[in-house]
Amino acid sequence: MFGTTLDLIVIGQKMILLAGILLFIIIFALIVRKNRKLLKYFIALAILIQVVYMLWRAIFTIPTHNLVGLIFGSLLFLAELFALIQSTTHRLMFMRDYHQEVKDLSVFKELPSVDILIATYNEPVEILRNTIAAAVSQNYPRDKFKVFVCDDGKREEVRQLTEEYGAVWAIRDDHNNAKAGNLNNCLKHYANGELFVVFDADMIAKTTFLEKTVGYFIDPEMSLVQAPQVFYNPDPFQNNLQLYNVIPNEQDFFMREVLARRGMFNAVLNVGSNAIFRRSAIDAIGMIPVGTITEDMATSMLLQAKGYKTIFVNENLAMGLAPESFSDYVTQRDRWCRGNIQVFKKWNPLTMPGLTFMQRLIYFDGVLYWFFGLQKIGYTIGPILFLLTGIAVFYSDIFTMMLFFVPTYYISSLIFTLFNHKNRTYVWAHIYETALAPFLTVSALSELFFSNKVKFSVTPKGGNTDKTHFAFRVGLPHIILLILSLIALGFGISKLLTDTNYMIPVYLVNLFWLLYNMIAIIIAIIACFEKQRVRTSERFVIKDKLNLLLESGQVVSVNLIDISMKGCALAPSVPLDNPDQFVGSHVTLKHGTLNLPGVFYRSRSWGQKIIINFSPLSNEQLTHLVNYIFDSQENGYGGFNEKSVNFMGSLREIISKWWKTILQR
Repeated sequence: MFGTTLDLIVIGQKMILLAGILLFIIIFALIVRKNRKLLKYFIALAILIQVVYMLWRAIFTIPTHNLVGLIFGSLLFLAELFALIQSTTHRLMFMRDYHQEVKDLSVFKELPSVDILIATYNEPVEILRNTIAAAVSQNYPRDKFKVFVCDDGKREEVRQLTEEYGAVWAIRDDHNNAKAGNLNNCLKHYANGELFVVFDADMIAKTTFLEKTVGYFIDPEMSLVQAPQVFYNPDPFQNNLQLYNVIPNEQDFFMREVLARRGMFNAVLNVGSNAIFRRSAIDAIGMIPVGTITEDMATSMLLQAKGYKTIFVNENLAMGLAPESFSDYVTQRDRWCRGNIQVFKKWNPLTMPGLTFMQRLIYFDGVLYWFFGLQKIGYTIGPILFLLTGIAVFYSDIFTMMLFFVPTYYISSLIFTLFNHKNRTYVWAHIYETALAPFLTVSALSELFFSNKVKFSVTPKGGNTDKTHFAFRVGLPHIILLILSLIALGFGISKLLTDTNYMIPVYLVNLFWLLYNMIAIIIAIIACFEKQRVRTSERFVIKDKLNLLLESGQVVSVNLIDISMKGCALAPSVPLDNPDQFVGSHVTLKHGTLNLPGVFYRSRSWGQKIIINFSPLSNEQLTHLVNYIFDSQENGYGGFNEKSVNFMGSLREIISKWWKTILQR
């Protein structure tokens, strides 16, 4: 069996000790749920358990009798060391509740002048039109703000569009330093306001953006007010996994939760858009920094090192487009990964004068995060290597390993739940990171050691896909990992059934580890099936009562079901008689000052639902429509404000959708 009677006694003692530790953790967690003031002590316990685990790992578990095992074992230990730093930073940031004070424009005797800078290069004019329309219609004195379209593409159609809306077309002769150079050019040669806002070309601001952000600049030390990037279309995970209203946008966890907690330590990260700056503070750091492909991180860090304050306003004040394909998503994250490492090498937060300890730790953690690919690859290869070759990357008897590892993992997952994260679970974090791991491993290591010059690439926005296809380039690494995992699974089951009894627990642990990784790999492969996106304009659900003016002059009371920039769905208060007679006729949708001309496209459910396609709109009409739609949006796509993501529910939805797809074929 497992050896001598003495061995069995030792194993029993370890399992009893493990059960006691887990019971203590569970009871402590239940107490913390009732009394949040004790959370800091629970966090201290978690850090202590993790430190003890890492000391045990360093002294006893790294294999030294085999070179391959030593290499991969050392990499795995290094990955866990990174995880210790990151988890500790995360726990310190979320240890206390934090609520940002609200300040409106009433704090000023005289409002400051504001420049709104819209950075564009090659984005479709149709997308840019909505952004400009929203920017020029801010609820702010019109003589106190100007809009500048920073067009690095020098396109004639953009010049015409800019002039139509009374904005300023800001151009330059070169494209040096990409977006940072584009913005600096506008600041040097066009803009002269006391404050300035930066929007990406697809970010549609609410009319209240300036109302909700300018007030914080009553503090003369305030340099940056950052609002979250919120997205109104499904990201590649939501779309390709067909989990449209089941999971939030992948970025929501950082944009709505992490950034808010960074604000508690004056470590707010500028995320490149939806930010308002004090011009004199930017001048004090020598303009927006150049020399990296992520100028936003450097900007906020340099401001904070100068002693300026930064604040995060956790409210949806502007909405944009998420990457629409998994390939574009990978390209975007590759740029962010390389850019953050470039900033770290040029402006090391650990040595930069002026930063506090927590600011240094948070920025270092932010850079360290981009090496998660290396961590995930190490975690994925570990069980495959052992089951295929017998080479261990983790040297320990199984029961001692469980004694140290299980409490570490369990208390970490409990803390994650105690923080009440709505936008992320432990398992979904595992899936997101696994999906990107092969690519960001290459990105991080090549940028760290070789400093390859990478061209700044704008994330494509506003495209659509007329048919489902598999993105083979980004799916191939996961296919290889899945094949290796399946082979290892077969080997593992065979060894489990034929090897000596004392090896059974070892194989069981490795098989569990392997299957856990395989779930994420399979979901990543499914995400590489780029699902059809034929809708060129996203629909928004808005509950409202409107009037529909028919071509005959009849006014019909209707309830708005959903609306887009192209049309809307309406439910008449009284179903229309013979609704097909109206098909093709001209109608007008009326709501206060909102008058939108359109064409009666079709009816459904015997006149209980009608579809209207809007006719070409004037600039004034389009501006009204943009403001009407986006001012009413409180959350991003999926509406994750009052609900939380649930992995098991997500998994059931994935299985259900794919089973239906198989049956249909």
